Amino acid sequence: MDGSKTIDKAEISIQKHRFTVEEYHRMGEAGLFNETRVELIDGEIFDMSPTNSPHAGTVKWLNRLLNKLLGDEFIISVQDPITLDNLSEPEPDIAVLKMREDFYADAHPLPEDALLLIEVADSTLDTDKRIKLPNYAKAGIREVWIMDINQQCVEIHTQPWENTYRNKNTYLLNETMETALFGRVAVKDLFPKRKS
Repeated sequence: MDGSKTIDKAEISIQKHRFTVEEYHRMGEAGLFNETRVELIDGEIFDMSPTNSPHAGTVKWLNRLLNKLLGDEFIISVQDPITLDNLSEPEPDIAVLKMREDFYADAHPLPEDALLLIEVADSTLDTDKRIKLPNYAKAGIREVWIMDINQQCVEIHTQPWENTYRNKNTYLLNETMETALFGRVAVKDLFPKRKS
């Protein structure tokens, strides 16, 4: 032996603490988040991006349009929580929910209450696709739209299976899409008219 010492590298396992929905609610009630907009996804607390005018305008437009199309048959929820499981409570831009007398005042909606979730994406496109969409699939949300403001197109994801969707269709601005809730809808009608 040459007298040198060899040091075995010990594997260090770092554990993340994943917050439950209950812990997340207690933190909010304690004022931990102040005015910061956050959402819980897979046990992690994510800051929500500031909302720019095109994003806010599109959400307002969709809210108005869906209320006209669906009438009093469903509840249209705007940027409100939906409890996916014990570790996730995201706030989709729009949720079409089953009608309930209490309007979900007694408890946030669960996956079986959601008929459609819509994420309006500009700067959040990557997060919506990479983080939120797999969690929606895992929870069994049957239909999710990702509306890409920059590309002016809509991706429709259906048939959840594990943490993905088996069916994905992308519709461009000049196309008409087929939907379970509304039948045929022109994509251009889903985006607000903007000044050129």
